[in-house]
Amino acid sequence: MARYTTDALALVERKHLKKKYVNSETMLGGKVEEIPAENFFVSEDNYAWDMEELVQALAVNDGVMRNPLSKEMFTEADIRNILSHPLGVRLKPIRLAQSQLKQGVRAETIRRVEALGSILLADQTENAAPSRSATDEFLAYMATLPDNEQNTINSLKIPARDKLNGQPYDYTIGQSVKDAKSNLTCFHKVGDFLSQAAQALKD
Repeated sequence: MARYTTDALALVERKHLKKKYVNSETMLGGKVEEIPAENFFVSEDNYAWDMEELVQALAVNDGVMRNPLSKEMFTEADIRNILSHPLGVRLKPIRLAQSQLKQGVRAETIRRVEALGSILLADQTENAAPSRSATDEFLAYMATLPDNEQNTINSLKIPARDKLNGQPYDYTIGQSVKDAKSNLTCFHKVGDFLSQAAQALKD
């Protein structure tokens, strides 16, 4: 009921009060005022959305509930409204799958993720030998994990944010470690992400 009241008010504000939003266009370049009424949604940070576009973007990001334009996480109220919208219902299985993946990580694995993050953040050596050694050790440990836990490490998207520049990195533990190994991402950034990922897995 609350969502319908909120949606109705948003439509009145758009049509009759000519309300201004943070964005004047949708993600695909359509005009906000032309979004079909049944697709129109306004998040608490005053972004106007075509729900069809928004749901597609969130699905591509494995259900991580982050505003694709501002890169901030949606509020709990926004998440409830998105998931209860007829177009947002299809995100529920994705969210459930991610939640179930999170439950499949053992305490020892979380400890190792946290330890690797600490080593990568602390390493100030010129050749990054401690980081390279710790990364290789973690990848070797990953190879010994049961298939379901390996799947979690490689598939669970964890919302995190670069502590230096605020940029989001919503990726998996497995991908971040492999990127570090391949020199695609610097060790310190991966260490920052892994430290946040370990905390997220504990919560």
